[in-house]
Order: sequence, then structure tokens, then C-alpha cells
Amino acid sequence: MISIKGLHKFFNKGRQNEIHVINDVSLELPERGMVAIFGKSGCGKTTLLNVIGGLDGFADGTLTIEGQSIEQSTDEIRNRYIGYIFQNYNLHKTRTCYDNVADALYLCGMTDEDEIERRVTAALANVGMEKYARRTPDTLSGGQQQRIAIARAIVKNPRIILADEPTGNLDEANTVMVMDLLAAIAKDHLVILVTHEEKLVDYYCDSAIELEDGRVVGTRENGATGGYEVRDKNDIYLGELAHTALADQNAEISYFGDAPDSPIKLKIVNAGGKLYVQIDTERVQVIDAMSEIRLREGVYEDKRRRDAEQGGIDMSRLPPVEVQRPGRLFTFLSACKSGYRQNLKGLGKRKKTLCACLVLFAMVVVFMSSLFGSAFGDILDARAAYNHNVFYLYTPSDEVSAKLSDAVGRADTGIDSIRLILGAPEGDSNVYFRVGSFETFSPYDYESTYETNAVYLDAALAADLPLVEGKKDGLTGAEVLITTKVADALLEKSTLGYITEREDLIGLNLGMLDIGGQRPRVVGVVESSEPAVYMTSLALARYTRNSVSLTYTALASDYGVTVREGEAVLALKRQDQDVEYPKVGQTILIQGREVTVSAIKIFYSGYGEWLVGNGIEKVSADDYFADIVRSENPTLAEDSEAFSDALEIVKVSEHYYEYYDYYWSHVGEYCENLYFFNAGSIELWLYAEKGVEEAKYYYAPWDLYKARVYKERYGSYPTVAQLQEKSDEIPACADALGDVMTLYSDEYYYFSSRQGISTNTYLVSEADYIAFSRQLGQTHPSAAHDRAADTAVTPSDGGGYDIGTDGQVEYLTTYYTLIHSSDPDATEAWLLENFSNLSGPDSHTEPLMTPDGIFDKVIQNQTKEIVKSLLTMAVLLVLMSLCMYFIMRSSLMSRIKEVGIYRAIGVSRRNLVFRFLVEALLLTTMTVLVGYLFTCVLLWVSLDMSSVVGEVIYYPLWLAGVDLVLLYAISLVFGTLPVISLLRHTPSEILSKYDI
Repeated sequence: MISIKGLHKFFNKGRQNEIHVINDVSLELPERGMVAIFGKSGCGKTTLLNVIGGLDGFADGTLTIEGQSIEQSTDEIRNRYIGYIFQNYNLHKTRTCYDNVADALYLCGMTDEDEIERRVTAALANVGMEKYARRTPDTLSGGQQQRIAIARAIVKNPRIILADEPTGNLDEANTVMVMDLLAAIAKDHLVILVTHEEKLVDYYCDSAIELEDGRVVGTRENGATGGYEVRDKNDIYLGELAHTALADQNAEISYFGDAPDSPIKLKIVNAGGKLYVQIDTERVQVIDAMSEIRLREGVYEDKRRRDAEQGGIDMSRLPPVEVQRPGRLFTFLSACKSGYRQNLKGLGKRKKTLCACLVLFAMVVVFMSSLFGSAFGDILDARAAYNHNVFYLYTPSDEVSAKLSDAVGRADTGIDSIRLILGAPEGDSNVYFRVGSFETFSPYDYESTYETNAVYLDAALAADLPLVEGKKDGLTGAEVLITTKVADALLEKSTLGYITEREDLIGLNLGMLDIGGQRPRVVGVVESSEPAVYMTSLALARYTRNSVSLTYTALASDYGVTVREGEAVLALKRQDQDVEYPKVGQTILIQGREVTVSAIKIFYSGYGEWLVGNGIEKVSADDYFADIVRSENPTLAEDSEAFSDALEIVKVSEHYYEYYDYYWSHVGEYCENLYFFNAGSIELWLYAEKGVEEAKYYYAPWDLYKARVYKERYGSYPTVAQLQEKSDEIPACADALGDVMTLYSDEYYYFSSRQGISTNTYLVSEADYIAFSRQLGQTHPSAAHDRAADTAVTPSDGGGYDIGTDGQVEYLTTYYTLIHSSDPDATEAWLLENFSNLSGPDSHTEPLMTPDGIFDKVIQNQTKEIVKSLLTMAVLLVLMSLCMYFIMRSSLMSRIKEVGIYRAIGVSRRNLVFRFLVEALLLTTMTVLVGYLFTCVLLWVSLDMSSVVGEVIYYPLWLAGVDLVLLYAISLVFGTLPVISLLRHTPSEILSKYDI
């Protein structure tokens, strides 16, 4: 039945302390009978038994049971053919005796609970333990526990019983009892017994194998084995004791043994049909059905005769179990109960801390994912999101700019539009749409902001595009078109019930974009796959020059000045000594375009200076009042003291407001000039833009406005006293303007960003203004930013270029030209052909960025951000993994013996890993999932409540799913890692080396 050939096993193989524990053992063992493996301690007998039983491995040789190699199907062979009886019993202390025995049947694949109960009951009855089925092993004596272990071994009626020192922890009486049971089993089964007690070998074993230093040194057969007889101390034979009896018609009392020191006091009472016994004697033990003490009739007889009477072990009710496939001891439900009991119930302080860390780590992982999710989303949508018709070319010189300008509109280049941009581009623009402004028309409402990628382009490019919603003709500076590509991107992000269709986007406000002091709004949607926003040429020039302003030029119409193309009005606020300003009629270059100075408009720092500069003469206050005194009383001129007194009276009382009205009579013209240079005052804006006459008196002496109203009411100028008397009846200028300022305050907000001309500036036509947003070129020093005669201009000063002594322009700031193409392939070919030798502004920046290059740059930039976030997440996940590992390891450390027992009785590695996997799953659900769900809900609610959050985080359902799978996968892997590591060892190694 068992064939062993050339078996070898080593401990610490290859090391200095190597032990050849099984050395070339070859054996053929019979199908039945009791075979003893004996020898001195350390000879290898237990190791050989463990190898035969599949509890330990071996290095060389073969070992087959019923022709099957135990190395190929260890667990299956053990469950099919072998029952194991251990010296230490290896019973589960927390499970009942019934459950311990039933486990062997579950491992055979048996599922019929009625059959399991019948077999367990029969097995317990065979070893005399049926009364203890519902008790736990820790309430039994050593002999009783070993009988439970024997019942577990025989319940499936295996072909082979392996017994490792089964009597090593038992007294002599229990030793005989256990050996009698094994001897009875051996009549029809093969029992392999490991022992060092030769008398047991002699009395019970049919054959014996002696080991020494791992080798078989002898075998022998025993002719007749009658067993070893030891009287059971729990048996009391009544026939061996003196006997007296007391009897009457109601009771018969027998007394056995020596006479007592004093009479036994016993009362028997029959009351109400119940019998009651009262014993008033000390040291009396009552024998009932559960007592170990047994009363036997007659006297003690020998073993053979008693066995003949009892008939031995009855295996008729335990037919061999047909094992179809190995069963599982642990189901999902049982593993859940175990996991809750071991990992979640009654947590200690250390475990509570680790569980709290798991919750926290899950929350941080979800939050970190949402932060880099936006970059990840950009990578997924990059090709669709960015404009495939836009190129960016580094423009370091006038020659490059001029060549690009000449290429616009040519069929061979495919270029249909260009404009300058400042610095090296990262890609297309981020366009912000303020839904709050759209809803309330308030410029201060920044809620519900949607963002998408788009390129600002000239509306002329949309001329042939089909109109989908709104209008596209007759655009003003505050009106823009968006493509269906942009519209659909916005609708995809919309969480508002009133923005669900393309038509709902009409009227949407473009963020904080300022185009000539106005906030652009969407007026139409055109069909196009390009992510683009179209605006008028002038609006696009304004947008461009907000960031790219190479020269001191401004749109003349913004300041009420009319000029023709190629002309400019020079507005002078100051004269730089180092700059020679041109004269009227002189032609100069501005950004490579010829411009003729048609007029010079000079700003004066004060009203008096303005009067003189404009040829207006005003007599002084003293002369004005002196002429009045002389005209009214000529004789006073001869008396200087009287004249002075009269002059003071006239000045401060009678003609005070009359003089100042005369002096400030040109204040309106002066305010127009002042507004020209400083449009930041709402009063000047009201006077110049809205024609509110009262507003100009803000710059006249205080109360002059009231004096004029007084004159209109009463026909003459008031004296100081008269005006004071009527002051309460006449409103101040500020009061008079109050309603007007309230009426126009919102409109003024849109114009307030234009602060007028702060320095000497050329006012140019619309055509020239637009051209300056598209090209670079040589510029007269008077129009160049911060140009001093011998001082180089630096980017920090806002300067764009310097003009050397050779007349060449040196640009000190990096400029690119945005190029839109109707034929990207042709444009790319032309650009590469004409600018292949062009170097970038630095070693890290390409001179030409193609649509594919933009995509690659987006990928590169976003990948860097993702890698940074992933590294942070990796650290968090490692810490989370360690927490899970130590929680499960802590749980496992207290159950290593339990795991060893399960492996020893035949539970497969897979089933044990499944058990701990379910426990890890339960722990993950109660900790990691809680943190995950809390953070997910928090993020999604935040995204619904404020679109500003959407600019920072991106957490769609697919990313949430990835996080959930990742968190569970890591938790389950590291949760089962401790048990997987433990199960690398054999059952024997787990029980011996890891038994704590």
C-alpha cells in the first residue's frame, strides 16, 4: 500500500549544521496491521511519519500511496487515505468535539449534514465519547482529548492511520485505553505508530522498524500480540468488596467496602411523586451518567476475555468515504464571521490606530487622485481638445515677422491668419465662461465657472462656417462666436438645469476677459471641429495687445480722435530730453509700418498752464476786482488805504463767484483734455462720454456750481453771505450727480479699465492698430517702450526691444506668432522649409510648435504632474499596505498554531488563503471603503456646488472605479501576504517552529 524508495531529507541543507534526518530509507508497508517506527529521540522517526503523512517534504526518493505520488497531490491523498493522530491532540479548543470530528468529513467533500451527524456520532461512540460531543476539548482530560483525536482520524474510515507518540502525554491507564483502540483499528487498517516505548511495540505492534540517525537499522515481526494490560483506575469492581444490605418493602440499600468510621446518614423522601435524597456524611461523591467513575459487577478479568465480550471497535457504521474531490472547510460566511471576530470585534488600541490610518489613507488617495485626475483627463482627451490648425513660431526678428506677414492668404502656405503672443506657448488658451454672470449679468459673480481649451481667432475665418445658434454677422467688440466643439465641451461640464442645449449658451459671459473695457458675450454657435472662439479683428487686436504691447500706441477712436490709416496723433504728456520727438507732417516707423504725424496734442499739468498753452488770457484776481472798485468809485484810487479796504470787500463778498465763473469759463474744454489723459474718474467719464454738464464742476472751486444755480434762479451772482443763506436750498454738485452716477455705474465699470494715456502716445487708426498686433518691426525711439538714449531696455522694465547703433532691432522679450492654417500639411511644410535654421529662445524651447508638437508638450507636461502625484500616492499606498499587513499579521500571529492544525488535518493552502482573503476583504470594507466613500461623496458634492472646484480637481466615475479597484487590490494582496508567507512552510514546520 505504501512504497518508499531511496528517501532522503535534510535539515539546514548546505549549511554547517546540516542534518541528514532521513537517510536512504526504503520500505514497503502492508495494507493492514500495526507497524511501529521506534528508536531513540532524534533518530528521525517523527520526521519519517510526517513525510509519509504529507506533513513534511523530502529531498530525494519516491513515496507512493496506492500508486500515487504524495508529492503530486499531497492534500488530496491525505484527505482520501490518511487519518492522523497527534501527540498534542491538535484539537481546536474553541470548537466542540463534534465540530473537531466533523471537520475531517468536510475536508473529504461531504456536504450531507445528516450523514455527517450519523458518522460523527458513530465515531465518538466507538471511542466512548458520545456523551461529550457538545463539550469543548479544553474541558476534557488528556485521555479524553486523545480519544476525540482518534474519532477524528477514523470518522472517514481511512486506509491508513498515522499515530505520532499518541500516548506520550497520557498516564498508564489512558495509554492502554488508546493502544487498545489503535489495536482494534489495526485489524482492518494500516496503523503506523511512532513511539520510543518498546513495551508498546512488543505488546501491540505486528511489525517494527527501528531507526538510528535517519537510517533503518532493523525490522522485525511480532508473532503474537496480546496487548498490554493495565487496570483502569476509574473502574470499581463490586465483587471485590465486602457487601452488606438493608431492605424492607420500600427500599433496598447496599453497602460495599470496609466499615465506615461512623454511620452514613442517608434520608430518602418520596413527596409529591418525586424522590429526594439527602446525605449528611462528608466526602461523598455522587456517581451519575456523566461521571468518569464506573461501577462494574463481579471482579476484574483479563483483557482478552473482556474484548471478546465487548466486541472491539465497530466500523460497520463508518464505511469508507468516497472522496470525489477535496472539500473546503471555510466558506465565505464562515470566513466573514472569523474575520469579524478576529479583526473587528474588541479591537485593541494598536489595531484601532491602524484601522483609523487605513481610513485616512483611503481618503488621501482619493483626494490625490482627484488632483492629478485633471491632468490625466487632459492626456486622454488631448488630441481632441487642442486645435489641429494652429502653429506657433518663434519670432526673434523683423525679417521673420515680415516673411510671415507676406505669407498670409497665399495658397502655397495655407496660412489665413496670424497674431503675436508673448512668451513660449504651452498650448491653446484656457477659455473661462462665467455662468453666474450669464444668469445675473453681474460682473462680480464668479460662481459656476466652466473652462475649456480654445484658440481666439479672427471672425473672418468663420464667414463660411454654418450657423447653428444665434447670429454670426455684424459682430461688435463685445460679441463673440464659439464653435460646436467648444459648445459641446461646455455642455458636458454643465451641472445647471438651464444650460443643457447649445442655444442655452447664447449670452454666456467670457470670464474676466476685457476687450476695450467691455465683457465679451457669446452671440452665436457655428459648426466646426476646431476648439475656437471668434471675435472681430479689432477685438482680437485689443485682446492681443493686452499682453503684447511693443510700442506706445493706442486706438485714436477710444479718445475721441479721428485719424486715417497711416497717420497718427502724437499725444504728449512730457518731453524726454533724450528723445527727439517728430514734428507735424514727419513720417516715422512704428513696428515696421510708416506712420505720419498728423497732429500733436499736448497735455498740461494744471488749468492755468492749459490756459496759457491755448492762448487764453485771464487777468489776475487782484486786477479783476480792482477794475470793479475803480469803475464803481473812481475817487478811491487816490486813497490807497480806502482803496484796499474797498477791494477786500468786493473780493470776498460781492463779486467773488462772479470772478471765479469768469476764470473757469473754459473748464469744460480743460476737463476734456484731462479726461484724454486720465479716464479713471467717473465724473470725467460722465462729462466726456455722457455729456453731463454738472460733472465738469468737480474741478472748479468749491460752491461754484451752487453759485451758478443761484444765478439761474435769482438772476445775479450771489455774495458769499447770500449763498450761505440759500445753501440748504441748493444741492451740492455731488448730490446733483448722485442719481446719474447710480444710473451709469455698471456701464462705467466696463470702461474703468481704460486709464487713459499715462505717457506720450501715438493715437493710430483701427487698421494700424490691428496691424501692430500681428507684426514686429523697427520703431522710432519716441514710440518704443522705456527707450532711453544709451540705456538697454530689459524685460523687467516692460521693454520689448532696443535699437543698436547699427540700426538693428534687438528684441529683449520672447515673442511667438500664432499661425492659423486652412491647410496644416502645407503650412507645416512651408514653415519647415523657410525656418528650418531658426533656433528657439533657449535650449529647452522649440522654435516651431506644430499641432502634434503641442500635443506632445501637453502629454509631457501633464505626465510630469501625474508622475509627481503618483510618487506621492505610491508612498501613501505603501504606508496603507503596511498598515493592512501588520493588522493581518497581528491577527495571524495569535492563530499560527490554529493554521498549523488546519494544515495538519488536511485543509488546503488555497482554502486557508481564501479564509484570510475574505477576512482582509471584510476589514477593507469596514475601513478603506468607508474613507473612500466619504471622500468621493465630498468631492462630488463640492463639484456640484461650485464649478471653481472643477478647475482644481477632476474625478469622474471611471477614475473612482480605478481607485476602488486599486485600494481593494492592494489591501487584499497585503492582507493575505502574511498567511501566504506562512503557508510556504510545511504543516510540520508550522506546528513545530511557529507554535506559539
